[in-house]
Amino acid sequence: MQRAVLLCVAGCFLSGPLAAADQFQFRNGDRVVLVGNTLIEREQLYGYWETLLTALNPDKNITFRNLGWSGDTVFGEARAGFGTPTDGFRHLKEDVLALKPTVLILGYGGNESFAGPAGLPRFLKGLDTLLDAMAPTEARIVLLSPLRHERLPAPLPDPTEHNKNLELYRDALREVALKRGYWFVDLYGLLPRKREAPGAMAVHLTDNGIHLTAYGYWRSAFSLARGLGFTPPTWKTTFDPRGNRITAEGADVGRDAVAPMRLKVKDPTLPFSPSPKVVDTNGNDFTTQRILRIHGLEAGDYLLKIDGRAMAVATAQQWQRGVRIAPPTEASKQVEQLRKLIIEKNRLYFHRWRPENETYLFGFRKYEQGQNASEVPRFDPLVQKLDAEIAKLRTSVVHKYDIVPNGGATK
Repeated sequence: MQRAVLLCVAGCFLSGPLAAADQFQFRNGDRVVLVGNTLIEREQLYGYWETLLTALNPDKNITFRNLGWSGDTVFGEARAGFGTPTDGFRHLKEDVLALKPTVLILGYGGNESFAGPAGLPRFLKGLDTLLDAMAPTEARIVLLSPLRHERLPAPLPDPTEHNKNLELYRDALREVALKRGYWFVDLYGLLPRKREAPGAMAVHLTDNGIHLTAYGYWRSAFSLARGLGFTPPTWKTTFDPRGNRITAEGADVGRDAVAPMRLKVKDPTLPFSPSPKVVDTNGNDFTTQRILRIHGLEAGDYLLKIDGRAMAVATAQQWQRGVRIAPPTEASKQVEQLRKLIIEKNRLYFHRWRPENETYLFGFRKYEQGQNASEVPRFDPLVQKLDAEIAKLRTSVVHKYDIVPNGGATK
């Protein structure tokens, strides 16, 4: 049986510190399948969750498949099409089992919460049925809580009562995770409880109180990663050019044989994607903490260039104490390219398992276009090709760090 682990984000408190062994560990070759409602389905449009989890595991081949379905419940009702809820649940089970997942991330409870306390027993019964149906996969299972209903200006409704129900369903999911020995991530605490201070710019994470925007998925990626036990990588390097000494923590750092004031640096992971908002005062919760110290510089100001781009200016004294530096611009471009590949892979896979004319290809009208059903599997090599490109792009590359007097040139 899996070890019972409860992992929480803001708004969920543990009685003691989380043991390092309790971090969720991805394994090389993992096949991760995300199943759930609109929260899961819309993630594939933005790719922030998958991008961060991929970047945090550059040494592992992990594939992700998104089986989210808008409006879905643990009963598979939204997947029924022209059939019955029983058909919808059967489709849900068959689609998951066919992928042979080693990790299942399940996001349910948001739609069911509208039934209030009276609907909780039915939800729990349906959840148990679903989890029992997933048992043959022997996958490591992560249960996600539903999000808090965000308070937005009128005419959108006051979410107070709905949030009470969401808390009830969140707590029930936590208990199920504890009972079954699954991992649990509390996303309910993602959205703030308090209103913004008077005069402050409102920063909303949803477009209607319930469905996350691109920015909401960007920020929720941090909560998911932290909820699984991941922490931002640390990066500390001390360089003494006169003594020809380098000490590095969290990065692979070497000296360039040609340029005495140049370092070659390979970060442990890619930085996370830049915020989709033009102005974001909240910052990136998963930026690598990167501190560079340089000893032995003569008095004056010195410029740090990374790959030829100016990144930081500080005095010799400040460099000796340590300067926090931003990730290389080229690395940020690389992770955005990675995210775009992930989005394209998800788009192709969506058409693979949910073709728009499914009724004509596989349903009761297949007598009209059923001969074209053989074309659908042709998406498979396209998806696999993008999986291979994602695997190549997920690993950071070597960047050149040059220290020059401010206003000087790099040779």
